[in-house]
Amino acid sequence: MKKSFLSDFKLKMTSIIVGALFSVSSSLSFADTVNILGLFPFSGPYADSGKLTDQGARIALEEVNYTINGKKIKYVTRDSETKAGPAARRAQEAIDTEGVKFIVGPWSSGVALAVTEVAKKNKVMYYFSGGTEDISGKKCHKYAFMWAANAWTAMDANLKIFKKANPNAKKIYLFVVDYAFGWTLQKYVESLAPKYGLEVVGVDRHPLGHREYSTFITKAMSTNPDAVYMINFGLDAISAVRQLNNFGFTPKKPVVMSWSSGFEELIQLDPAARENLIVGSNYYYTIDNPDNKKFVEAYKKKFKGVPPGYAGAAGYGLMKMTLLGMQKSGSTEPQKVITALEEHKGKNFVGDFEIRGRNHQTVRPFFVLQTKKKSEMKNKYDMAEVVDISSTEQPKNINMCKDIGSF
Repeated sequence: MKKSFLSDFKLKMTSIIVGALFSVSSSLSFADTVNILGLFPFSGPYADSGKLTDQGARIALEEVNYTINGKKIKYVTRDSETKAGPAARRAQEAIDTEGVKFIVGPWSSGVALAVTEVAKKNKVMYYFSGGTEDISGKKCHKYAFMWAANAWTAMDANLKIFKKANPNAKKIYLFVVDYAFGWTLQKYVESLAPKYGLEVVGVDRHPLGHREYSTFITKAMSTNPDAVYMINFGLDAISAVRQLNNFGFTPKKPVVMSWSSGFEELIQLDPAARENLIVGSNYYYTIDNPDNKKFVEAYKKKFKGVPPGYAGAAGYGLMKMTLLGMQKSGSTEPQKVITALEEHKGKNFVGDFEIRGRNHQTVRPFFVLQTKKKSEMKNKYDMAEVVDISSTEQPKNINMCKDIGSF
């Protein structure tokens, strides 16, 4: 009995010692590196964007040779699945097992609202790009940043250019994806439309992953709108545009793709379906500055000459901003990096930008494109031209981030 007790005691002590040594070893390992999580949709309804976003992030890391402030960068990825639950669990798992201190992603507003809570709880810096206003609005906190243009900025730019191109237009009909991204943008379209002499004459909401729009199109056409204004993304938007063209709505009347991935969506449409589209996007590959030309060339080398769209640019932009904070602070500690980014002004591959300290919104250009007819295209990738660049900031009084809090 005594021998058995001693054996059990030795086994327990050995386990404790081994566990402690492993913990110390892991802590030392994490201290030697800065660990960044790319949380992107490698499966699910936005799976086509996941690989592109990840590659954009990797290009930014390659530019610094996976080294920052004397430390090696360990970049790990997890599949968000475009689902809030799995994404939040995998973010937490990466923090616990990989020592992650910085997160970029995950490419869906609904998912982002779950992940931002994980970042806040664990005091991990988080940079997101998407349509919801809540990351820099009512869900704002000290650890989260928004890279995409504010939803108000984007919708104002789209409506302004639509009205300028169609001065006699009076009525628009909305197709809206039914989750946080769609709700935010719909709110601002409805509030801004009267400013441009426009009336929203109907709204149809659809679930993420929707592919059949014939009922919506029939309802929209019965109201005789001057345009269908779409607030959706990816294959949802592509499917709707194709069917609107099949119904003969375009090119007679325009369709506004108000929050588009730009190149990545347009390349999947044939020239006939692309005709007479107004396309709002956070990025277009023809931006004329040296930083963007460098990025485009690096991206094209990875994708056999195909230029980037918003997905690749978002991954690149999120990682560049994270690295910028580390470079500016001379640190890899999230709180110091965050402090360094607040109120920072600069110029990068999308143009001039400024990070608001009060809500962590990146104030930056939003691009509105007009698609080209096939006869106007100089090559197969020359599908649109930038007709407006807007950095008009959301009025401070309607921003819902009233107190970003403290560390």
